[in-house]
Amino acid sequence: MICRTIPLNETAHLDTYILNNSNEYNVGKKRPFVLVLPGGAYAFTSDREAEPVALRFNSIGCHAGVLWYTTRDLVPNVPRNAFEEAMMAVKWVREHAEEYLIHTDQIIVCGFSAGGHLAIECATMWHESWIAEKLHCSSDMLKINLAIPCYAAGKAEKMPVGENGPLMLHARQSGNMRFFGSDDPTDEQVEAYNCLRRIGRHTPPMFIWHTYEDQLVDVSNSIELAWNMKKHAIPFELHIFEKGEHGLALADRTTARKDSHKNAHVYHWFELCEEWLSNYIDIEEGMYGELPFNPDFMNR
Repeated sequence: MICRTIPLNETAHLDTYILNNSNEYNVGKKRPFVLVLPGGAYAFTSDREAEPVALRFNSIGCHAGVLWYTTRDLVPNVPRNAFEEAMMAVKWVREHAEEYLIHTDQIIVCGFSAGGHLAIECATMWHESWIAEKLHCSSDMLKINLAIPCYAAGKAEKMPVGENGPLMLHARQSGNMRFFGSDDPTDEQVEAYNCLRRIGRHTPPMFIWHTYEDQLVDVSNSIELAWNMKKHAIPFELHIFEKGEHGLALADRTTARKDSHKNAHVYHWFELCEEWLSNYIDIEEGMYGELPFNPDFMNR
């Protein structure tokens, strides 16, 4: 495992979980890269939706990384700032693809809650010319090939002026300033953070899941996302589990902070996701049998 911390700016960094190139199996095989985007209402980034998720993707043969985007009210307009940092991370991944055997046509974002909103932003905005110009690269360097939004907020709602917003114990700015860059945003400013309006031919296929009982991010967010994907003829898979609170992460012991974070039914979301992913990442004929074999591994 190659674990590195890549500074993106003064307040954000990428932690990598890159699989070693074995001399025994998948020798020289380029692997998908999953960029994990933790949630936390854009107020903080949740450990529960970070490293354990990256390691789970490692377990199915994917490279992974966790983006620790800027939160804690260190900047206004956190979602847009986080999008720029996510694009910095994607650019870094593609720039180092040859070095780490990363498949450049299999760059995937997986986000939870607010991180799910960020994942949808990445999937629907990566092609916009302004971000490529800002990062001094082509749009192809920033392309998202697949997206996995988990109990994602597809759009943001205006809060009462001066209200801190959710999950902030020591807020430095109002919730509206955090989300929209203004204490009293206009309808147009609020609508700009509705990811659903940005879906188009550039948007990649998605695996979407949510729970009906989610009380923090209503399940209608994922239903509307899927419906808009359908209207634009973009493939998706949607799973809505009846039971389960918000923030289940992997829904097992590895990410549980309390008993209700373990849900034996919702736990299967990752298995379903792996099966969905296989249609996109297991596409090379003879990808195992034709790879070179190095017998030197027996002499280590």
